[in-house]
Amino acid sequence: DNLPRRFADHTYRDFSTYIKDGGKVQKHKKSESNFPARLYAMLAEEKYSHIISWMPHGRAFKVHNKKLLLEEALPKYTGQSKISSFTRQLSGWGFKRLHQMGIDFGCYYHECFLRGHPRLTILMRRISPGQGKATPNAYEEPDFYMTAKQFPLHPTGEEPLFSPDHDKFEDKKEGEVVTNK
Repeated sequence: DNLPRRFADHTYRDFSTYIKDGGKVQKHKKSESNFPARLYAMLAEEKYSHIISWMPHGRAFKVHNKKLLLEEALPKYTGQSKISSFTRQLSGWGFKRLHQMGIDFGCYYHECFLRGHPRLTILMRRISPGQGKATPNAYEEPDFYMTAKQFPLHPTGEEPLFSPDHDKFEDKKEGEVVTNK
C-alpha cells in the first residue's frame, strides 16, 4: 500500500440556527423518506431509546445494543438486517464516528443531523463513492458539549418527516402531503 493515509475531516459547522437565520431547505425527490429521515424518525421513538438514542447535546447519537437494533428497529425503518449495511449507509451519507475517549466514544454525527431539527436532513446528500475509509483523527473531533453551551438544542423540537406506519409523509411546516411510491 503506497497510498497516503487519509485522515477523517472533522471540520464542523453548526447548523442549529440555519433555518432561523434564513437558510433555505429545498425539498427534493425522496427527501422525506431518505436514510437520514428514517434514522431521525427511529431516534425520535422513545421505545427505542435503550437501543439507539441522542447524546445529551443532541448533535450525535449512540447505538447501545446492536443486536436489538437489528431485531427491532432497523427492519421497521430501513429494512436492513446487517449491522455492516447500517454502518455503510451511515458512511455513505457522510456521518462520522467519534473516536475520542469519553462519553461520546463510538457515536455518529453529521452537521445536518441535529435533535429537534428534522428538516435539516433534507440538506443531506450521499457522498461520492470511492473515497475510501479514512483513518480516525480523534484530536480534531468537535467538542459537542462546548458547542451545546453556545447553541443549545431543544430536547424534542419538530416532528420527524418520516413515519414508518404510513405510506404518506406530511411536511409539518408546509402542510403538503408527499406519497412514498
